[in-house]
Amino acid sequence: MAPRKIGLNDEIQRLYRLPPEEFTAERNVLAARLRKEGRKDDAAAVKSLPKPTPSAWAVNALFERQPKKMESLLDAGKRARAAQREAVSGRGAEALRESIRAARSLSDELRWEAGRILAEEGRPPSRAIVERLAANLQALAFSAAAAEEASRGWLDRDLEPPGFEVLAGLQVAGAPVVDLAARREAQRKEEEEKERPARAAKQEAHRRDEAAEKASREREEREAEKLRKQIAAAEEKLERARAEAGSQAEEAKEAEKAAAEARRQAEAAERAAEKALEKAAKAAELLERAEEELRGVTKA
Repeated sequence: MAPRKIGLNDEIQRLYRLPPEEFTAERNVLAARLRKEGRKDDAAAVKSLPKPTPSAWAVNALFERQPKKMESLLDAGKRARAAQREAVSGRGAEALRESIRAARSLSDELRWEAGRILAEEGRPPSRAIVERLAANLQALAFSAAAAEEASRGWLDRDLEPPGFEVLAGLQVAGAPVVDLAARREAQRKEEEEKERPARAAKQEAHRRDEAAEKASREREEREAEKLRKQIAAAEEKLERARAEAGSQAEEAKEAEKAAAEARRQAEAAERAAEKALEKAAKAAELLERAEEELRGVTKA
């Protein structure tokens, strides 16, 4: 995205020079403000701005903190490109060498300054980041494709190293340079080779973690199944106990009824016995009277 098209270069430049950890929040604030102002297209453009890489951000910091050196680097690069056209036709080789030496000297100074800035921010640069810094600075100085970035004063990404035509011009001028693209590819392969054991170890650790997780899950499932069985057995036992309790309660009720009936019958028998005793007593009394009467008759 070209900031000139949305007229926000100054504000976007400020975003890209903020500490990286503040970029996303501030970008979203700016997009929200633009949307509130009715500038929907500008808001969408700002919202899509990518967070800069560490090496791109370090170059942005150089634009802010070392503006004179960055301007000198860009001027030396312009002179080199102009002298290159002369050198290819066999003229102005010395001017090309001089401008290249100046640009390379400034590029080296700025690269180490950028590394220092990153270290101060708590991001000590790796060798790969230092290489990308060098590529960014050389691209700004020597590559016409980076003219827009050089003009606006900020990067949102790492730049491609200077192309073949620039490298060829440097060779003609007698100032051979390292093909940074090839170096970066070699560096990438070297880093991949170094990281291979770590990746293998990470994959093995991931495999072990998955196996451990699976074993843990199976153990938990077994324990859950065991618990479910225990609960089912306990519920079954409770039902039996309830059934037995109900049966015993019924038996107790029947026994209580039987006991009540027995008590009733006993009470009736007792009453009958009392009546029989009363009758027996009366009969004895009558017998005794009859015997007395008989004795009286006999004596007469």
